Amino acid sequence: MAPSFFSRNDRSIAVSFNVNEAILTGESEPVAKIVSDSVYMGTTVFAGRGMMQVVATGSSTELGKIAGSISEMKEEVTPLQLKLESFGRFLTRLVVVICIGIFAIGLLTGTKVSDMVKISIVLTIAAIPEGLPIAVTMILVLGMRAILRRKGLVKRLLAVETLGSVTVICTDKTGTLTEGTMRVVRTDFKSKDMANYVMILCNNLADSLEASLWNYVRASGTDPQTIADKSKRTHEVPFSSEKKYMLTVNLIDGTEVALLKGAPEVVLDFCSLRNVERDKTIAELQDWANSGLKLLALAYKKDDDLKKLQDFVWLGLVGFDDPVRPSVKDAIALCRSAGIKVKIISGDFRGTAVKVAGAIGLDEDSSQILEGKELKAMSESELAEVVGDTVIFCRVVPSQKLKIVSALQTRGEVVAMIGDGVNDAPALKKSNIGVSVGNATDVAKETASLILLDSNFGTLVNAVEEGRILFENIRKVAAYVLSDSFAEILVIVGAMVLGWPAPLTVGQILWIHLICDGPADIVLGFEREKGVMDKPPKSLKEGVLDPRGKMLIPAISITSAALCLFFFWYHWNTDGDLVLGRTVAFTTIAVQDLIYVFSYRSFSHSVFRSRDLFSNKWLWGAVVLGFGEQLLAIYLPYLNNVLEVKPLHELDWLLAIGASIGILMMIEAVKYWGIPHRRQNQNAGADPRVMKPLEALRS
Repeated sequence: MAPSFFSRNDRSIAVSFNVNEAILTGESEPVAKIVSDSVYMGTTVFAGRGMMQVVATGSSTELGKIAGSISEMKEEVTPLQLKLESFGRFLTRLVVVICIGIFAIGLLTGTKVSDMVKISIVLTIAAIPEGLPIAVTMILVLGMRAILRRKGLVKRLLAVETLGSVTVICTDKTGTLTEGTMRVVRTDFKSKDMANYVMILCNNLADSLEASLWNYVRASGTDPQTIADKSKRTHEVPFSSEKKYMLTVNLIDGTEVALLKGAPEVVLDFCSLRNVERDKTIAELQDWANSGLKLLALAYKKDDDLKKLQDFVWLGLVGFDDPVRPSVKDAIALCRSAGIKVKIISGDFRGTAVKVAGAIGLDEDSSQILEGKELKAMSESELAEVVGDTVIFCRVVPSQKLKIVSALQTRGEVVAMIGDGVNDAPALKKSNIGVSVGNATDVAKETASLILLDSNFGTLVNAVEEGRILFENIRKVAAYVLSDSFAEILVIVGAMVLGWPAPLTVGQILWIHLICDGPADIVLGFEREKGVMDKPPKSLKEGVLDPRGKMLIPAISITSAALCLFFFWYHWNTDGDLVLGRTVAFTTIAVQDLIYVFSYRSFSHSVFRSRDLFSNKWLWGAVVLGFGEQLLAIYLPYLNNVLEVKPLHELDWLLAIGASIGILMMIEAVKYWGIPHRRQNQNAGADPRVMKPLEALRS
């Protein structure tokens, strides 16, 4: 049905007509509809009957308006897209500048134009990291697979890295932080037998709360089904969020009895209590509410007009608790260690939200809590000033989630938003990472970038960790590939400046990039970096290359190029053999890459102290394969003719391997200087309550 209303005519019908509007409002309780009320497309008739008139279709419906607001939002560019675009522009400009500069130098020194064109082509080939796009794609795919293994489904490839940049997680409470199953944990009845009748007979088993009442009675030794079968219901007023009560009239042992359950403050008004008893009951209500329990009041009436809402006998209270998931507290601690702020956005009362926050380790005070009515009165600029320090948003309607996300993004935060309803879709679309749970509406799942298959908050934290690991791997691969490419550029440029022949041919450069080092580029992305959740989130302004990578690339490139030029000059000048000189330079470049790749496995840990030296078996396989391919290139008769190389002596191999080990030692020295200082900063002032459970959670 499209948005409809009960028309005021002779054919209008609205008999105990109740509609579940959870798809729009997030509230599980059905809403009673009367003549002139609207009924919305996508909602479900819960009980009763009615005749409606269609007044809108398509984009004019409430669902259509939500879909329209989503389509008007522009797709947010992910942090990785921004960084790769910036990185690509940098490489393009660098290659153009180098080629133009070398071309100009060649012309000034009298080199033929045709020769300079060839050299420029060789330089361009050497500068372009052909394996980088393949490696980045593989790393993203591996990240998606790793998250799926940890119960998270990523729908967009580039969203994997965005997870690693998250600075704020906005989460709902029920079913994500909690188990989503209500249970009775506290009762106070004046008559237990009569309370059992109310919990059994004034009950439609419509939701987890009513199911928990049924199970509570059964656990006490009474069979609720037997009582329900013997006690016929003669009248019913279904529960609604407006009335906040449910009333039934049942035949119990041949006598009609009115049974009532609902919100305590509502049921209390229907009961006859003396002032002293009423004050005592109100004090009990406040005490239970402050403990964070969801409360339900019970009452009954045997005399007078049973359908009249007065003179009921107060029976007592039932307190419900939705247990916090066991893994959430450690997940929150991991977020704190990782510098990620967690904010609870809930439709529940203040006391319930505060209790859950305390149970999961979120410290808050009254200044860090905002209720929906306060949020409604704030402008976007006013909200942006306080949203950073606010921990709990309670009594919030779904439409206010978009306002919260926008305010956080105004402050420069990267936001992950968890939602499950249709009305959550705009907030999911606006956030940097929209997250839905496994039982969410189809609209929420379609809008979200990540689906938590087990509806567990810890799964999102695991996905953030995988995103950080992924970005670290992209950094490693980018630095590794550029170290190789720039070394080749410096070899060619150095030889040209010195007036020597080119030490490397186009075929040799392509062989190194695609055949020899290509597999290593990719499997370097299989690394599982440790300690990524001990660091704060990466800034959006931070590029693909970090300071250590920017320092290593020129250091490795210059050292590698100098060694290759020396070996080339020695064999070409001493032996007068240009092919032998090129073979030695070609082999030295290839072997260096295959050896110092082990230092690129981590910028934070020394390869000599690593306990996981053999954890990446794919990398060892790629290195062995690379050495085998290099041997084939040099010793296979047909292939060495194509690549213009010749067989080498054992001493030449020892020189190449020795030079490679020297470069590896240089990288380790750079890492060694930085590691102690960083460790000290990481652990300084760390809360032992936060640090203790993290290692178990990461595993």
